[in-house]
Amino acid sequence: MKRSSSWWQRARFSIAEPPILSLESIYPLLMLAVLSLLALAFHFIRIQFSEAVDFSLDWNLLLSWIPLLIAFFAKAISKRFGPLPLVVGILSVVWLAFFPNAPYMITDLVHLSVNYESDRTWHDTIMLFYYAQISLINGLVSLYWFHGTWNRTYSKRTGTILLFLSFPLGGLGVFLGRILRLNSWDFFHKPGQFFLNVFENLNDRTALLLIVEFGMLLGTLYFVLWGLLRFRVRR
Repeated sequence: MKRSSSWWQRARFSIAEPPILSLESIYPLLMLAVLSLLALAFHFIRIQFSEAVDFSLDWNLLLSWIPLLIAFFAKAISKRFGPLPLVVGILSVVWLAFFPNAPYMITDLVHLSVNYESDRTWHDTIMLFYYAQISLINGLVSLYWFHGTWNRTYSKRTGTILLFLSFPLGGLGVFLGRILRLNSWDFFHKPGQFFLNVFENLNDRTALLLIVEFGMLLGTLYFVLWGLLRFRVRR
């Protein structure tokens, strides 16, 4: 048993030295996958006792995994192969197109029906919050990984600028998805129409509200995450 435990701790998936993938590097993905499965369990319970709330919940949760996996890939190759400015730049654009899908799930809370005496209301409240929480964590972790990748690839100053730009752009993406009903694929499929919609609605009060307030929310939560992971007291 002790020998098996020792092997498990040293396990890594390698095609080169240092390894591109290791058990330590994929541990966050495994943990977030378990949490995502728990969210699906909430929905499964809802289906057993009533009907599905909306299967777009499951789809949106899946979409929140796309920026997470892109960030994981960018982090892995930047650590293994060193600075790759062009590759990281392309991955950053693709990541940004899908990043708003993570905080977007917070807006699904508007689907709640209010009946304080119904058990279904309380189950839906917990379920929707759980979906939004896991999706948001996926987005924040992906941003944390990209922040480190930007610092390694460009400079700490550039990484900080890109980090702070990500907060309001995430809010803008939520506006485009929830209010204008655009999606990440439109960024690649209809780029001209996509950017036309962006510029035409930048003065919209709801757009400004979501850009500012979602930006503040993402920024606050990100720095809480950063502080928990990075803050150290040195004697």
